[in-house]
Amino acid sequence: MARPRATAQATTLYRLRHTTNLEDAVKKKYRSDKAINTGSCKVGDRDAILIHGTIGADGPVKWASRVHQLTGVKVEPANTTAAGVLLLRLSDEKAAPTWALCWGMGWLLLDQSLVDAAFGQRLALRSADPDLLSSLTRTVLDERAKVDRSSIPAGAGLSGFGIGGFGELITRVVGKAEIKGLTVNKAFRVRGADAVSVPLGLTPETLLADLKVLNALLSQKPPPELEVLEQLVPVKKKTSLHAKLEEHLLAELHKAPGVSKVAVTWPHEHLNENQPPEAFRVKRGGSPKARPDLPTAELILELMKGRDIESLDVIKIQLFADAEGENPVSTDIPLRKWVAFEKEEAARRYFLYNGQWFAMDLNYAKQLDDRVKDIFAKSSGITMPAWHAPDNEEAYNRKAAKALGAVLMDRKLVQTTQNKRGFEPSDLITEKDVYVHVKSATSSAPLSHLFSQGGNSAHAIQHDEEARKMLRERVKQRNGDPDLIGTRPQKVVYAIRPKEVGGSVSAQDLFSFSKVSLVRVSDELESRGIQVRVVSIDYM
Repeated sequence: MARPRATAQATTLYRLRHTTNLEDAVKKKYRSDKAINTGSCKVGDRDAILIHGTIGADGPVKWASRVHQLTGVKVEPANTTAAGVLLLRLSDEKAAPTWALCWGMGWLLLDQSLVDAAFGQRLALRSADPDLLSSLTRTVLDERAKVDRSSIPAGAGLSGFGIGGFGELITRVVGKAEIKGLTVNKAFRVRGADAVSVPLGLTPETLLADLKVLNALLSQKPPPELEVLEQLVPVKKKTSLHAKLEEHLLAELHKAPGVSKVAVTWPHEHLNENQPPEAFRVKRGGSPKARPDLPTAELILELMKGRDIESLDVIKIQLFADAEGENPVSTDIPLRKWVAFEKEEAARRYFLYNGQWFAMDLNYAKQLDDRVKDIFAKSSGITMPAWHAPDNEEAYNRKAAKALGAVLMDRKLVQTTQNKRGFEPSDLITEKDVYVHVKSATSSAPLSHLFSQGGNSAHAIQHDEEARKMLRERVKQRNGDPDLIGTRPQKVVYAIRPKEVGGSVSAQDLFSFSKVSLVRVSDELESRGIQVRVVSIDYM
């Protein structure tokens, strides 16, 4: 019996915004490339543009010279790659999105700044069976910048992937889908990221009908089980939205200290954690002399006074372990990565994290805010003594240890066989298995590092016997009772000093990604029977 003739075929589909003319979707360099053919055409009753040709090297491939160097043999192969793109709109409105069907390496021809970055993911989440997801790629918004791709060939729900917590950015979805109204008329495997792979009709009429079905699907909400996966999305660079957010940021950077809402953050991934920084140098932004401590929000505003937004990427800051600025403990870190800023607009909260803009749905943001408020509302069981200006953190900890009868832990990291990078156990141990981490929230600075530090410490103490042994020895050296260190922490307390004298620290003072870090640490530690508490220190 003959196989039924196919009516649809899997196609790589992109969606582009802000294309005044269809040809704007293609990179400028390919519009004038002689190897690329561009021509107008029709798809049914819709005007379209077809771009096709080969992308090739002008001469031998780059590795040819290396081969000749090693063997003395001249080789002259050249890479050529076939590429095709069909561009069309479903309406004559200039604001209508442009659809791009790509074949071969056609996606290389597209101007990526105009690509709707979350389109494929959004479509996949609205069409995939929530119980039959086969692969998810996620990035966790914390200092590790970890990217993880999980696959379950047989398919599973979110619980099978261990996904669903706050601060998880999903960038690729693969699963089994069935979209009513499509020409294919049966279940298929959908793959969605910035583009989507989906079966589309093989005739002009069925193709246009399928695109209309997909367009309508995008206006719907995803299944409740999958809504959490699209509450956090990156803002693509070189888009009108990104440009608008950069304008808001620059306006804040030009405001005076105390008025500007810009704060300073901590680019963890650039640091050598075994050597705490004591000084820093500014490069390409003024005097390169060594400056004490760490950059502040006031310094950022000073450096950006009268400058354009590009200066955030030009000016660099490098950290040093010594006051003279001769022993570096970081690379040159762009000023942008030190900046924290948030802006609410059109039912979204936008925030700058690690130099990149992210959008968070306001409903999701409210859930996050509520979780943080719940953590702040829990009693810590500890009354921290007041912090008197102008004491620094080291001086305060000494006084707090005396007032509480606590063991003062030094600033040295604990390094073990399992944890060679080391961890900071805490600032104070007030009673058996209670670890207090103290921080001054200067400039309303994000406290992600503090929360992560407490989580890493609790994990090491619970799972590393060598760490517990070393901590007992350290407690004994400070005339404390080594039995304060049990088999695992009972409680982790974050004691935070407010920015202003007479002020207090509340859940509202934290930036979104600091809230994410606190909630993630709290969820992880509480699941292991370790309490997490936050207490505000009176500042006098």
